[in-house]
Amino acid sequence: MSLTSSREEKITSKQLADRLAAGEQMTILDIRPDADWMIEAPGVRHVHAPADQLLADPSRLDGLDGAVAVVCNRGLTAAPVAEALRARGVDAAVVDGGMRGWIGTLQDRPVDAGLDGAALHQVQRPGRGCLSYVLISDGEALVVDPAPDVEHYVALAAESGARVTDIVDTHIHADHLSGARVLAQRTGATLRLPAPALERGVEYADAVEPLADGDEFTVGSVTVRAVGLPGHTTDMTGLLLGGRALVSGDSLFADGIARPDLQRGDHDGARAMARQLHRTLRDRVLALDPGVVLLPGHTHPGVNAAAIAPALAEVREQVPELSIDDPDDFAEALLEAMPPRPANYEAVIAVNSGRHPFDPELETGGNSCSTR
Repeated sequence: MSLTSSREEKITSKQLADRLAAGEQMTILDIRPDADWMIEAPGVRHVHAPADQLLADPSRLDGLDGAVAVVCNRGLTAAPVAEALRARGVDAAVVDGGMRGWIGTLQDRPVDAGLDGAALHQVQRPGRGCLSYVLISDGEALVVDPAPDVEHYVALAAESGARVTDIVDTHIHADHLSGARVLAQRTGATLRLPAPALERGVEYADAVEPLADGDEFTVGSVTVRAVGLPGHTTDMTGLLLGGRALVSGDSLFADGIARPDLQRGDHDGARAMARQLHRTLRDRVLALDPGVVLLPGHTHPGVNAAAIAPALAEVREQVPELSIDDPDDFAEALLEAMPPRPANYEAVIAVNSGRHPFDPELETGGNSCSTR
């Protein structure tokens, strides 16, 4: 199948993600000078060659065949490279919007959590590895940790004949910009934030319904209970959906544990938060039924054909740190090999707290909220 049939010879990020999710084999030709983060998918072959080098020496294009998606930063400088490839008979197209467009792309994946009379969707953001959720029941929809593209959630609810009635951010995010406030303004839905988030300082507190540990509300026929999960941050709060699925935010992931050093970055503070996270995971998460479905806030960047939604029993087997009994040993294991903190994380926190205006340029690359 041809990569594109349009006269503009472009492919949108959404089209690209959908085709990669379907298992299509494709070459991603990344022509940015610095390609430290890429489009990831099982069927992708990566080739990195800066545009100026390719245009100065077109022979460097030799060997490229099959479907080739040419990507740059914003979709502006890729056109002449794609044109040169097409002149050589290669099925090449420009990724519209470039990597800036890619990091905003969203894909829906259904989740079977055994919630009678309800539909549950995981909204994946393959360019960043961020995961958000939409729970739909009896014409009402709850959106958890929405990305900035709020129209996606409005449309997803409408497809099921529902309207967005409730929005929750599980904590003040440090790695990505939240769409919660804009979505609440767009829909008139109730915006809920963890009560400890308000204690950290939120400029729009008057527009928020505080959510304390143990609080409950309903979405259609499904009862949603707040579960305090401090450790990644003091305000980290999960949501137990009908007793069957736990939206864990940034506490426990499918194959890792959240980093404890973003709110308190000094050595002693990070260790204290890690010990708190140890208590949280043992007493509040692993104490749940092993069959409860884990709905994490992040995964590794990349395209996934299905939802990332393992049972807690599976997660226990996949994450060796969960077997560490001593909280100090647990803290040491988490802190000894931490990846770099998320890019611009302090500025992202300021935006999500309402202290600074929204700036999409703050988001770059994949997330690094996990300790691995």
